[in-house]
Formats: sequence, structure tokens, C-alpha cells
Amino acid sequence: MKSIVVASGKGGTGKTTITALFTAIASRRLRVAVVDADVEASNLPLALSAKNVSCTPFPGGRRAEIDENVCVGCGLCAQTCRFDAITEGIYGVFVVDPFACEGCGRCAMVCSRGAVVMKPTTAGKACVGESVIGPIAFGQLGPGEDLSGKLVTEVRNLGHRAAVQHRAEVILIDGPPGIGCPLTAAIAGTHVVIAIAEPTASGAHDLDRLAGVAARLGLPVRVVLNKADLSADGASRIREVCNARNLPVIAEIPFDTVFAHSAMALGAGTSGLVADGSPSLRAATRAWQAVESELGLVT
Repeated sequence: MKSIVVASGKGGTGKTTITALFTAIASRRLRVAVVDADVEASNLPLALSAKNVSCTPFPGGRRAEIDENVCVGCGLCAQTCRFDAITEGIYGVFVVDPFACEGCGRCAMVCSRGAVVMKPTTAGKACVGESVIGPIAFGQLGPGEDLSGKLVTEVRNLGHRAAVQHRAEVILIDGPPGIGCPLTAAIAGTHVVIAIAEPTASGAHDLDRLAGVAARLGLPVRVVLNKADLSADGASRIREVCNARNLPVIAEIPFDTVFAHSAMALGAGTSGLVADGSPSLRAATRAWQAVESELGLVT
């Protein structure tokens, strides 16, 4: 079973749309499972009309809580907190801002009354369901939480188990934007990274950063230039980065509203593609066929 990550180094390049269309193209000849590793903004379940979804809580760190019945209002906890997470509330009782608390536990250590208790939290949830293509796993990180890398790993594990049950031949992973811990968790141990780049200066910069991370992990990168005809100068910047890093460009996809219409059809629960002969979908098909051929997925 091959695992393929679609990443971008930044948001807004069309990564999720292209992932959804790749799954539709791949599913014509292969059994496919999909994973949305962008746990801070999980949109692939919408794009692939996920249903029969079941979720399990994902544990977070600990946060301080102050028992107002025990607190005597000495304020030592507030003086100790270096994150300014504890303030004086009404009647002289101190309260904790859960979004500012980093869970270090220092406040609980200095409270002689035992009014401060460190309680476990839930950072989000990991989910698995069925899409119009096959099984899908995704996560939803809670507001203000910072364990997205660990949640990505949990979502990938869920997706792998679902793929094994489905006897999938390929797992397609919609990676998170950026180059931080979530991306590392999403691409580690995969077979190839498909980098979606847009023809802009920031697109070239972020493609270069993404390629650098992948190189450190020893992963091959194949580039898809999306909306390639919107800026000749921007497209030249992308090609310069690819030449400098020896990155193959497997497709240049022109701007085409058919992409959006096809994505809408998938989101409505239709597995087929709209206007299959459009220039954009032909380019996307060529890109996917190049990946299939490289990984030996079809003969």
C-alpha cells in the first residue's frame, strides 16, 4: 500500500481541491483511502461528502482550575504565573483563563490551600467515516490547542487501519499548510510528496521551504503548478525553484472553473467528474498518472 501526501507549504493553493480530484481519478482503477491531515481546518470531508462519521476524543495537556470554595484570595498563584493566565475575579476569588494557561503546574505547587488543581483536557477529536471514494480519516483540533502534530499522527493511524480494512492500494493524504510539526507528522514515512504551487512570489518561497523539509526526511517531491496561466512571471519563479532543486514538474494546471464545479459535485455525493475533458482535469489526470507510474500502482 502506497501513501502519497499532497502538500503546499502555504494555504490557498488548491491543495484540498486537487487532493479530492486525485482521489476521484485514482478510484477508477484503484481502491483508495483518504486522510485529511489539516486538523486545524479540515475541509476534505466536505469535499468528499463524508458520512457515517464516528469520532473519539483526543487528549490534550493539563490546565489549571481553581476551586472557588477553597481559594482564600491570597493571589500567590497569579504572582507565580508567568503567562498571566490567572486574574482576580469577583469576591476576591482568582480564576484561570483556559486559553492562556500553558499547564506548567507552578500555580498548583505554590498554593498552600490546594485550591489549584491540574485537570486533563481534550485537545480535539479524531474521526473516521465513509466518503464517495472510500474510507476517510480526519481530525478537528480544538480552539487554542497546540497538539496538532500529535493529532495528525493519530489521524494517520486511523486512516491506515481503515485502509487495511478496505484493502486499499493507496492512501492519499491532504497535508497541512506550512512547514511545522503538523507537516512533518503528515509526510514522515510516506512514499512521495506532491507539492502544489501557485504562480506567485510567496508560492515560490514556500515551495522552496517545503522541498527543504522533504529533503531532510529523504522524501521525493513532485510539483504540480496550479493556476499556471494566471501569472507568467510567477510561473517562471516556480520553474526556477524546481530547476534549482531538481524537482520534476509533473503538470501545469490552467485556471479553470471546471475544477470548482467538479469539487462541488464530489461534495454533493457524486463520484464522477464534471466535464472530464476540460484542460484542467486533463492536466490533473496526467499528474496523477505520472505518480501512478512512478510508484508502480498500475501496469
